[in-house]
Amino acid sequence: MKRLLRTASFALLFLAGSLALAVFAASLFGIPMSDLESVALLLGVAGGGSGLLALLLIRPAVLGRLGGVRAQLVGAGLIGNLLLLGMMLASARAMFISGHDLALLLTMLTFAATLSIGFGLLYAMPLSSRIQRVRAGTERIAGGELGSEVRVEGHDEVAGLAGDFNRMARALEDAAERERGVEGARRDLVAAVSHDLRTPLAATRALIEALADGVAQDPQTEKRYLSSASRELEHLSRLVDDLFELARIDAGVLGLSLEKASLHDLISDTISSFQPQADRRGVRLLGEIAGEVDPVLANPPRLQRVLHNLVSNALRHTPLDGTVALSAAPEGRMVRVEVSDTGEGIAAEDLPRVFERSFRGEQSRARPDDAPGAGLGLAIARGLVEAHGGTMDVESEPGHGARFRFTLKRA
Repeated sequence: MKRLLRTASFALLFLAGSLALAVFAASLFGIPMSDLESVALLLGVAGGGSGLLALLLIRPAVLGRLGGVRAQLVGAGLIGNLLLLGMMLASARAMFISGHDLALLLTMLTFAATLSIGFGLLYAMPLSSRIQRVRAGTERIAGGELGSEVRVEGHDEVAGLAGDFNRMARALEDAAERERGVEGARRDLVAAVSHDLRTPLAATRALIEALADGVAQDPQTEKRYLSSASRELEHLSRLVDDLFELARIDAGVLGLSLEKASLHDLISDTISSFQPQADRRGVRLLGEIAGEVDPVLANPPRLQRVLHNLVSNALRHTPLDGTVALSAAPEGRMVRVEVSDTGEGIAAEDLPRVFERSFRGEQSRARPDDAPGAGLGLAIARGLVEAHGGTMDVESEPGHGARFRFTLKRA
């Protein structure tokens, strides 16, 4: 009902505007002022009646029954010509035009109407073809051809629709490609996690069975077995924690409570905790911190984990007599932290994938016994940095080490 009232109101306003324009034109054409009132009355009655009929016929519920765009455009042209015919008949009666003159006028009007319908049909054919191409594109997408695009012709709304369709097709193809990548990464992650879960479970089971079978005859051997089992269970617990952390990051529910923290203290603690491991590997562990970096906005335990994951990864890929360095320096309203090493580096084709779940470059697949995991450390580190409002990237040249950098907000 409201829609019908809006349509009727618009029609009346359009009729009033058209009538005012026609009367103004009549005054410019030289019609005497004394006749303008009669002309306005004639136009109002004839135009109002014909316009009401045209308004009823041109509605989508009526005109849409004709079929496609071509038929509807021809129908709209025909209705417009019928409106003109009604106006001409009313004018002929008002002006007492002779039958001969009226017949000639109607003949010319019929010829003009035929031409206008023909021109409308000629224009409707390519328009209909363009719409049909967009429709065919939608059918191809529905059939699974997500990258299907259509040719864009012209500069009208149909051309805009075709352009929007092409952008949608590209977006769908990109989304499908990302979905395939995510699915592949998920399969790799499940395979890697299954392997890394199986290893400590199998080792722990073997140790416990050995103890249960009485293989350890002396307290020293029993203690060693229990220590090994405890270490394997610790590895297993760490892997499960990584999986839970990654699941929270992916779900977007990792809400961090940020506070003012000392980056200098966090880096110093990280170096201290890794110094024994670095000494065992024969690797120099260095730190360089500018005096103006503190304080930063951070969640200290989570930021400590970021540093732990990056340094652990760097130590794992740094050979004997190599160097792992941590540095931090202010950069505008941010602080840039860098963890660099002098290890084997990362191949160029692997750089875009180093933050993927379970991804391991070829040289990193052979992990030492004291470095278990499913390749989740870098993915978790980047997720935690992004939860802090920062970014993380990596640079590397094969044979010359790698540099992992991330940013933090200054307090």
